[in-house]
Amino acid sequence: MELPIIITASTLASILAAYIVLKCRCALVPDVHKPNKPLIPKLGGLVVLAYVAVSFTLLSISRDLTNSMYYVVFYTTPIVLGVIGIVDDFTHVHEFLRVGASVLYPLIILLAMGGKLGYLNFPIIGHFSNPVVIIVLTIAVYGVFSNAINMMDVVNGVVPYSMILTSIIPLAYSIMTNNITLLQMTLTLLIPSIILFAFNKYPARLFNGNGGTYSIGALVAGLMLYSGLGTLILLVTVPYVINGLLIVVSSRGIKSREKLKPSTYMNDFIIYPNLDKGSTLTLMKMIVTDEPGDERKVIRGFYMVFNVATALTILLFIVLYIMGWV
Repeated sequence: MELPIIITASTLASILAAYIVLKCRCALVPDVHKPNKPLIPKLGGLVVLAYVAVSFTLLSISRDLTNSMYYVVFYTTPIVLGVIGIVDDFTHVHEFLRVGASVLYPLIILLAMGGKLGYLNFPIIGHFSNPVVIIVLTIAVYGVFSNAINMMDVVNGVVPYSMILTSIIPLAYSIMTNNITLLQMTLTLLIPSIILFAFNKYPARLFNGNGGTYSIGALVAGLMLYSGLGTLILLVTVPYVINGLLIVVSSRGIKSREKLKPSTYMNDFIIYPNLDKGSTLTLMKMIVTDEPGDERKVIRGFYMVFNVATALTILLFIVLYIMGWV
């Protein structure tokens, strides 16, 4: 099946999912940073799931994916984690089940499909072909990013905006090298992110929800592992890694958001750092530590962090491409 048909069908499915969620007004939660705390639907995960599910279905029809282990892992992991996230949007799912699924599911698929695992390429770092190393990398990358994205979904628009930036280098490289497989994978992250950003940017009309952040995290992890550009994607998304480490270290373990002591508090819609002993340390807290501000200030702070990370990574990519290292 031709790529334009797959892209068009998947995009329409994603837009339709957004329309249905907005019209349904299901799973409403208050936007706590806004006056009057308007109720916003938090099922943005359906926007991502619709695109991924339709793409995978059409690709499965048009080609034999039974021997494409990495392809199957890339497309099915965000579906599995997205479904778990949507369940979590309605009722609490224990954090260890969520983390466990993020690392065990891709590993089970790789082992169940058998065969040679091939190799993973990370520019500058090198190639990895040892099966044990590949398994460890799979567990680490999926485990970190499927949860790290969720940890930073605190203000309007930041997650889909950062995902659009994350897609720039793999999109450019896929076009430059005429790599259709990489192009398909990149668009699977980029297009739902653009659609989500249209509705999640300030002032949000749709929240990503856990379904959205878990599925997006799985897509980023898959792109990092299987694009051949893992190091560069990691550098763009390093704010997520830093934020996740700050949370885990300051809270002394992996805990659900409900169990964390808030890193900030709000007074008259101005966000202040929570300086109480035991409060969680986050990038959001660091942004408002010197100068508290409203949600828009925090959003600008996050955008600046990702803009700088992306700009520096693009410069590195240009250097590596000229030198023939990617």
